[in-house]
Amino acid sequence: MATSERSKSDSDVPAEFLRVLKRAGILSESRLADIRSKVLAGDYPIDSTEMARKLVKDRVLTEYQARRLLSNRPGGLIIGRYIILEKLGAGSMGRVYKAQHRMMNRISALKIIAPEISNNQRVVARFQREMRLVGKLNHPNIIQAFDADKDRGILYIAMEYVDGDSLGQRLRSKGVIPPETLAEYASQAALGLQHAHERGIIHRDVKPSNLLLGTQGVIKVLDLGLATLHEADEDAQFKTADGVAVGTIDYMSPEQACGRDVDPRSDLFSLGCTMYHLLTGRLPFPGNSPVERLGARITGAHVPIPSVKPETPRRLVEVMDRLLANSPGDRYGSAAEAAEALHSVFQKLPPSPARVPAPAEPAPTPPRPQPPQIKYVHVTPSYPAWFQPIARLAEGSAVGALLLLIGLLLLAFAAGVVVGFLI
Repeated sequence: MATSERSKSDSDVPAEFLRVLKRAGILSESRLADIRSKVLAGDYPIDSTEMARKLVKDRVLTEYQARRLLSNRPGGLIIGRYIILEKLGAGSMGRVYKAQHRMMNRISALKIIAPEISNNQRVVARFQREMRLVGKLNHPNIIQAFDADKDRGILYIAMEYVDGDSLGQRLRSKGVIPPETLAEYASQAALGLQHAHERGIIHRDVKPSNLLLGTQGVIKVLDLGLATLHEADEDAQFKTADGVAVGTIDYMSPEQACGRDVDPRSDLFSLGCTMYHLLTGRLPFPGNSPVERLGARITGAHVPIPSVKPETPRRLVEVMDRLLANSPGDRYGSAAEAAEALHSVFQKLPPSPARVPAPAEPAPTPPRPQPPQIKYVHVTPSYPAWFQPIARLAEGSAVGALLLLIGLLLLAFAAGVVVGFLI
């Protein structure tokens, strides 16, 4: 090697970054050794930032992991049996990550319950009971739960990962949802809720952000069984002064707001509030403060849908009004009944202009094939000179042809007689 060439040694390797990477525990020892050898061989840069960028490009790390490592925060990238890949979102319940099972390589949505909730022993006990029920759910319109556990004091639940947006995100990015599409989405959500209700689980927090839109227009209900953790936490900030768990007040039923026992019809009211928001872009019970909005659903009726969106089909208004009835007895008796009514609306409504495909241009009609033209060619036969007068007579008329035939027969007969006589 020429003396001008820069030889690599262990001192050139970004040792601190590699130590942080090792502490994170997201890569195997063999993968770490491979990275180190590539650095020594000059295949990887020695600058920590450039190396992280290269590892992201080579899909060894995700961008989220690289940012955590560069900021010297390797802790928390391993939760139980899962490697954290990306942060998907956060809410009052905690944070949601895209994660990968270390042994099965299955991609999941990992929900980590907020520490202020999971540190309560009553919450942990409630979580364990609810997860046993949630684990039995298996329906195409429900996010399936694969695993739930506690790791180093952290409560988590691993769920089916859906590559899509919630209806809340869809509302913010694309605006209100057309009536016939909304009716179908809500019908699917009601079917998922019915499956849960039949197994003794009431959602208690149905809202746009808990309805995920997956591939091919399939709606999946999220966070079943988790809203009850609020009720188990006596110190939670989301309770009223009387200790009533209020959850997400803009979508909750009057009976839930008052702290009364709830049944499946409470979820139907929340579904009606969700539909109202997605259809109109407004809340059914507006107010200038949470307390005012909470009181509106207890003491009064929702703002009439036609006054907000006059073009809403009458049948859809009727279904939503029944879902939003103040008294549970005036709502649908079950989520299955609501799903049937919503699906009937979907079938009868014409598709919105945005969904009607433009008529295709008619294909040009191919020309009809013409029959082949037959050309007739007159051919004049060649006769001996002595026979030409007879031929002209036969060609001139049918009588002439008949006389010619008789003459030929007589000639042949005479020739036969002569030959017989000579013999």
